[in-house]
Amino acid sequence: MKLQTTDNQCGMAARLTLILITLSAIACSASRPTPSRPTGHAFTEAEVLFHRDPRWLGADAALSVPIGNGRTVWLFGDTFIAKSNAHVRSESEMVRNTVAIQTGEDPRTASMTFHWRQDSDGSPASFFPERGERWYWPGHGIRLDEGPLVIFLYAIVATPGQGLGFASAGYAVAVINDPDASPEMWSPRVVDIAPSTFDAVPATAVVQDGAYIVAVAIRQEGTHAGALVRYPTNLLAQGDVSRAEWWAGEERGWVPESSLGADGPAFVLNDAGSECSLHWDERSGAFIHVASYGFGASTIGLRTAPALTGPWSSPVVVYRPPESDGPRAFVYAAKAHPALVGPDAADLLVTYATNSFEFGDLFTQPGARSLYWPRFVLVPVGK
Repeated sequence: MKLQTTDNQCGMAARLTLILITLSAIACSASRPTPSRPTGHAFTEAEVLFHRDPRWLGADAALSVPIGNGRTVWLFGDTFIAKSNAHVRSESEMVRNTVAIQTGEDPRTASMTFHWRQDSDGSPASFFPERGERWYWPGHGIRLDEGPLVIFLYAIVATPGQGLGFASAGYAVAVINDPDASPEMWSPRVVDIAPSTFDAVPATAVVQDGAYIVAVAIRQEGTHAGALVRYPTNLLAQGDVSRAEWWAGEERGWVPESSLGADGPAFVLNDAGSECSLHWDERSGAFIHVASYGFGASTIGLRTAPALTGPWSSPVVVYRPPESDGPRAFVYAAKAHPALVGPDAADLLVTYATNSFEFGDLFTQPGARSLYWPRFVLVPVGK
């Protein structure tokens, strides 16, 4: 299927994402969750949330950040944006990232507006623009108390003919001082951070811990173990990460990167997934980590811990997506969205991504309906 005008760019972006998550899924299989009877169930009626704009035709990643007054920012990776009134993927452009604003906590009844930029010729463009040869895929973020919205971004560069065709270029922090305004009015200040001397890149999940913002940093090569890095809140609000400290284990505690040594930080999660969520859950009185486990056909696993630094339980299966039983199954990127509500007070809302190992499947009539859209699951916790 040929995409209109920008088929090469669109196809390349999708294939790069496919390669990245494929290898991530292989690594995730190193830490199989403990089998259990799945406790989650599909929440398909909530998925109308992602179909509020006929031009927004599906995306990757799907992270959510509450920003107050019943509003939630959604962050998406590679996204299909329609370029014609046909509103079909075959006449669309794939941009590197988009955002959305949800108003209301129940996705079945909430409103949703989607946002991206435009090139000078009117074509869709990434919300967080590319910088030369560098582009951004979204990480997680946090709205600081009565302050700015801070979003972590993964910086990526192309490496034609080498390795996977792309490589990590560190990360960036986007500071948005006016998150209560419509995203069209936002003027993000993006601060690029050079790669660390060790293999751990923030931030797939972000939580507040007193005067610090703590982020999960993921190992990119091999099994995606998870480390922790924390930033003073007042400095992060300015995009300043110079005082960041990494968790180095019980004996050493939190130390600056320059003091870590050759071994780097301690990894508190032996397999955090290439994408995941982590939050404090009042109902269960524990921190909860959610991720996908498996290669292609995957399950959703949940871990708990009394503290961010652990000890973390082994992952327990809470749901097996039915798409895992389909042809060319490619299911990944499970994350919890604790600010959203479901039919029951015990419900934890989780999303996961569906894709196919055959890119063309995304353009068939069935694929356009069911693939490359976030899917919702309800998982009861705290009972």
